[in-house]
Formats: sequence, C-alpha cells, structure tokens
Amino acid sequence: MIISTTAIRPLKFQLKLQDSTSHPGTDIMSFRFTRSDDQQRNQYLNYKAGQYAVVDLGTKEDPEGPMRSFTVASSPTEEECILISTRIRDTPFKKKLANLDLGTLVKITAPLGNFVLPEDDNSKPVIFLSGGIGVTPFRSMIKYATDKQLPTRIIMFNSNRNENNILYKKEFDECINGNRNLKIIYTIAGEEQDRTSSHSSSGTVHDEWKGERSFIDKAMLIKYLTEDELNNSIFYVCGPPGMLKGMQKLLQDDLHIPEGRIKIEEFTGY
Repeated sequence: MIISTTAIRPLKFQLKLQDSTSHPGTDIMSFRFTRSDDQQRNQYLNYKAGQYAVVDLGTKEDPEGPMRSFTVASSPTEEECILISTRIRDTPFKKKLANLDLGTLVKITAPLGNFVLPEDDNSKPVIFLSGGIGVTPFRSMIKYATDKQLPTRIIMFNSNRNENNILYKKEFDECINGNRNLKIIYTIAGEEQDRTSSHSSSGTVHDEWKGERSFIDKAMLIKYLTEDELNNSIFYVCGPPGMLKGMQKLLQDDLHIPEGRIKIEEFTGY
C-alpha cells in the first residue's frame, strides 16, 4: 500500500515477536506479535478490521528506508495478538524481518487507514476482490464479521497464481462454516506450469484443483453475483498495482459501478 511518510504518526510502542511462520511453496511469511499487558497501550492499539500499521526495523541501509506499512491481518476480536503477513523480498528490511529472533521487540505505530467495513449500514452487500497478498485486510474483516455475527453479506473473489499461494484458506473455510452470510470464490490464474497438479502411480497428471481458473473478470462476477448484488454492493479491491488498474477498469468501464461504491487499497512491491 502507498503511504506518505509525512502522514505517518510518531512511533508509540513496541510489540514482542511471538512466532513467525513460512508458508510452504511460497515466499510468504506470517508474524504474530503479542499485545502488551499495559491497558493504556492496548487502548491505543485498538483498531478497525482492515486497517494497517507501520513497522520500523531501523534498517538505515535499506534504500527504501527503515519502515514498511503492513495490514493488521488479525481481527480486533483476536485480542491476544497482532498478525501481519508479507512476501519476503531480497531487501535489507525484509531480510531482517524474516530473521528476527522470537521475543524481539519491534517498533510499531497505532493502526491507520479507512479501508474498513461500513460502520453505519450493514444492509449493503460487500464484494472483496483480492489479488495475492492483498487478501490480508479481508482476512481481518471476514474474521471480525464472523466472530461478531454481523448481518453483512460478504462475497470474496480471491485470485492467486496457484493453490499454494491461497493465504489463510483453512481459516477462511472455517469462517464459511460459521457464517451463513459469507461466500468465497477461489481462482488461480498463474502460468500453466504453476497450476497445482499431482501424478498418479501410472505417471498420468491428475489435476486436483476444482475452483475457477482465470483472472477475475466480468464473466466471473456475473456468474456468481446477482443483479441486486452488482447494483447495490460496495466493492473493495486490494492487490498489486496491475491488478488494481484492471479491477478499476472492470468495475467502472465494464460494469458501470459508481466510483462511490468502490474502495481501493494498493499494495506495492514492498
């Protein structure tokens, strides 16, 4: 996501790294930080599902600076920890993050941003269009809506390069079982050789993926959304810049969705 450094609040406190997890078959890692026992500090850390925070690792040698912004992927209902997930790149910041020792104290700001669920009206459906690691704010929103049993109808289209890269799938599937207002359409759109498959003992390729196999497009949205959902929903889009540009064109030019019903959060190659 793009954040102006002049708009970043002063760093206020530190969180302790509880655990870090690598996701097999991907370059993604997740990090959980424990929340403080300090009541005043926890009050400052109260956040809305979908917001982000800024982490400072002090990597002065990184040409992009010592700070990066990360969506708080955990839900406000998960009071014991703060969760972030990110792709690990060959930068001083990302290398340091990936190799932090458990128990390390990390500087972090209070949550920021307006990419959140509607606060005053739960009657409008919300449609999430997610690309890759851009699913992180939707993990927070879906978990929150499920835990709170919100009446909001949520439909997420989750696009990834291959099945391995579907982040939080187990958690999302658990939410589906506990939330009758939630529907998720998974689609993989990577190169042919990236598509998940296995080989039988005879050597025959057996394709196990049963979901969609294309980028999110007009045909896919029309297939899964009713006319009422297309005409009345709020559309949330989060992913890499190329995906956002394509989704904006799809929504505004092809489906004629008014700009006021589209919310965008941009993830860069941080």
